[in-house]
Formats: sequence, C-alpha cells, structure tokens
Amino acid sequence: MERKGPRARKPEQIGQLLTVTAAAAQSLARERLRPLDLTPRGWAVLSALADEGPRPQIDLATATGTDRTVMTYLLDDLERQGLIERTRDQRDRRSYQIHLTRRGEEMHRTVASGLAAQADTLLKPLDAPERRRLTDLLARVADGWARREGALAQAPRSRQALAALDTLAFTTRRSAGARSRASRPRSSQ
Repeated sequence: MERKGPRARKPEQIGQLLTVTAAAAQSLARERLRPLDLTPRGWAVLSALADEGPRPQIDLATATGTDRTVMTYLLDDLERQGLIERTRDQRDRRSYQIHLTRRGEEMHRTVASGLAAQADTLLKPLDAPERRRLTDLLARVADGWARREGALAQAPRSRQALAALDTLAFTTRRSAGARSRASRPRSSQ
C-alpha cells in the first residue's frame, strides 16, 4: 500500500516540531548574523529599538525577554560596535535611554533584508497563504502563552517580529504568486 501526501502528525509532537523548526530558524539567523558580529539577542535589541524607538534599558530587557544582567553586557557589546548609545533619561536620571545610532539603523536595514532571505529558505515548503496562516497561528499561540504567564499586559510581543513575518509573507506572495499558480495542478473542489 502506497502512502499519498504528507504523513499525519500527532498533536503530542507539536513541541518537537516547534523545537526543530526554531533550531533551524536560529541556525539560519546565526549564519546571517555571524559575519556581522551580531548574535540573535543583539538582533532582537536592534529590532526592538528600530520598531519602538529609544527606550529605557529595563523596558528593552522586558520587550526582548532578556535577563537584565545579560542585557547590560549585551548593550556594552552593541555600544562598542557603535550600534547603540546610552543617554541619561531626562525624566529619571537613574535610568538610561537606549538609542540606535546611524550605524545601528544601517545595520538593522542590512540584517533585516538578509534575514528575510533566510526566512524564505526556512519557509520554502510553504506558499504565501500558508506562510501568512502560519504567522497568524504562531502569533495566537505566543499571545495565548503570554496571557497565561501574565506577560502580555506588561510587555507585548515585539511588533517588529510580526512586521518582519508580514513583510516576508507579502514579498513572497508577490514573487512566488505566479510561480505557485503555474506549478500547482488545479483541483476541482
């Protein structure tokens, strides 16, 4: 007996599937970030600052899910690279506002386009509507988990991540639309 189509997955495999997919995404991201002397955490900081603008260090740590002590070392490294700068918060002199420098803004644009290409590699098996659906479903799961943990009200998930996935889905839809229509057999439903 010959099987047709993809093998059905069991619901209890979701953790394993997400772990494998996340590892693949991280591997592709590190591949793109390494030559630029950036880490995924460093990228998360640049993205949060590009998306929301200057913010206090503690807010940045919360928004990126980074431990406050780790955030200090991470910001030290990004500052040494000339990608961010710390300035005293005028409203609270005990706090610093973290800003992207011009070089940080340029790095963000460069990395964003490169990561979109890497995401395209990861999502190659999916057509544009499937990519959009995956993004929507993962966002719902992430929001549901954040609500469960009580974190959604304190630190909404980075809109930058969703914007990047939206951009990817849109770009891929435009570039692959004709290709997927031409390569798929028409079904009579």
